[in-house]
Amino acid sequence: MAIFKVNINTPVYIKVANATLANCTLNIAIYSGTYQTSPTTTYQLRKNEVANNNFVIFEIGELIKDYIEYSFSGSFGNNGLNLWVKTIATPNDGTSNLPTITTNMLAFDGVGYFEDGFTTETQTNSTTTQTLNTFKGSTTKLMSNDTIFRESQEILKIPVLANLSVNSGSDTLTGATTVNFKNGSTTVSSVTVGTGIDTTNTAIEYATSTTASLTSVDIVTGGSTETIKVDEQTCKKFTNMPITFVNRFGALQRVNFFLKSIESIDVGREEYKANTLTTGATYSINNHQYKTRNITSRESITLNTGYVNDSYNQVIEELLMSPRCWLFKDNQQLPVIAQNKQVTFKTSLNDKLSNYTINFKFAFDKLNTIR
Repeated sequence: MAIFKVNINTPVYIKVANATLANCTLNIAIYSGTYQTSPTTTYQLRKNEVANNNFVIFEIGELIKDYIEYSFSGSFGNNGLNLWVKTIATPNDGTSNLPTITTNMLAFDGVGYFEDGFTTETQTNSTTTQTLNTFKGSTTKLMSNDTIFRESQEILKIPVLANLSVNSGSDTLTGATTVNFKNGSTTVSSVTVGTGIDTTNTAIEYATSTTASLTSVDIVTGGSTETIKVDEQTCKKFTNMPITFVNRFGALQRVNFFLKSIESIDVGREEYKANTLTTGATYSINNHQYKTRNITSRESITLNTGYVNDSYNQVIEELLMSPRCWLFKDNQQLPVIAQNKQVTFKTSLNDKLSNYTINFKFAFDKLNTIR
């Protein structure tokens, strides 16, 4: 049986059809870590067939989303972005239960676009047909851009889907097999992507290279290869400000901002007028007649990508719509939120050199107000 890959920020529809259907119960188990053959049920849903249509439809994406837990402190892998989902559909003809249909899914914190449409997966037994409609995604390369603008000697991490094999090898999901890091036509290092993975902790594998000089990366899946160009950046005038974000495939991706950065702070306060008169009917010129309280402060930073190519339009789009972003600053991964509500995409034909300026707010108060 196949393991179905689903992206839960796009609706995940399960349709159960049977000629004698009266109602259907759907048991949903949601969990992380090692695959389980009999996980504990998280939700039980029940729907009645309506108007003699002989089918019911469940949407479970919103339920799964509640169990995504974001975790990133600089380490790639086991970041809480994947979940196992097992559903058991039990149709009923009004008198007795009919044969069940079991579905195993690997859920990603990803999203499809309207133009992507849905992928339909069908399962049948002797009397019942179940269809799973959602955005699956057809690539094992879990990033959109075909060029990486790399800081000189940066540790490069490429997110790819690992090969999954569970339930004694009877349930599988095909992922990448090899990632080759190249300098020209020479493969300088090669990473064998994990096979037989049975845990959500390593379902996304971040193939890593520390090689100083790279020109491209080949991601091999079966007999096909996807190539990513590597563009080494050597500008030393400004300090690189890398952002790590959750991309549309539900994987962590790093994007570098090589040019000028500008930091600022917004401060808010309440003022009130105090009585500074003493009991001696006098006052001190050193005392504040106007005082402040409830002081709040929040920092912002404006970053510039440097000159990038057209494939970065997709990266910027995903960054602005990402649910979580982190900025590496002062040897810390600090949570930030992109503030741009509108960006005009640039092309080499129209704009020659394309630099994107993105504004971020730090996702915390400067003054520690956590109680």
